[in-house]
Amino acid sequence: MELGWPDDYPSAASLRREVEAMAESVTEAVLDSVPSSELIGLYVKGSARRRWDSVIDYVPEISDVDIHILFRDETCIERRLGTMEAALGLQSGIEDRYRDKVRSPLHMPRPQLVILNHLLQDPDYSPSPRESLTTLWGEDCAEAAYDEERERGLARRRLLSDAEILQVLPFRVVDKPGRYLLTVLRDLTWRVSPAGPRVLCVRRMPSAEAWSLNRTGVVGALERLGEEGLAAAYRDFYVSAWSCFLSNYKDSSAARNAIAAGSEVLRQASEAAQVGGSAA
Repeated sequence: MELGWPDDYPSAASLRREVEAMAESVTEAVLDSVPSSELIGLYVKGSARRRWDSVIDYVPEISDVDIHILFRDETCIERRLGTMEAALGLQSGIEDRYRDKVRSPLHMPRPQLVILNHLLQDPDYSPSPRESLTTLWGEDCAEAAYDEERERGLARRRLLSDAEILQVLPFRVVDKPGRYLLTVLRDLTWRVSPAGPRVLCVRRMPSAEAWSLNRTGVVGALERLGEEGLAAAYRDFYVSAWSCFLSNYKDSSAARNAIAAGSEVLRQASEAAQVGGSAA
């Protein structure tokens, strides 16, 4: 299919409103559970934040609504989020608020709440460009600064490590009939999505530019660099994931096509990393 937003797909504007409602629900539930004095900020990033130029830029219930939470004091994290009582209370608050905001939803956006304090302690963590995230509450993030040589090295290592799943993926797929394939598909999603920008980094696109692109932009950039096969597999992963969603996860063929395309993305991306490492 041509990239775009077909008329017979759910409205992008309606899906966007539901994504925003989920982000609001998470923010409200967090602020109801955690004293604001203990927080620095809440931020949404990723495909839920970027512009949607085509259907590959957001796939309902496959794409995450990435929300980062930054605490002032790490000692608060365990108390506010680290017990089952606290976690279930917050989860319930998020779900209840979303259902109040969206009475007849087209989908249930899939939030991913990430503790930014933990990421900031990871020596391999790279911050998102300012223009690729939105502050939901609190202080704005500092402008990201990149050491491009470091970023290329990180991108190569992650592409190679993420491709290691290909050694065991057939064994994870073989006994997954019907909608059980969705577990495999979601396990691929967080590896496939950053593969495109990481290849662009390896190919020496500035990090801030690579990580600011939506997926439509990633596909176009890969094609301009001569990575047509990778671009096609990247696009096909999300197109097939859309077909899976539209079938209410009953179209096993669409799920298999998505998994095959995702596997091809990881394979070709790892090859690009190896070539990039040799060139460096």
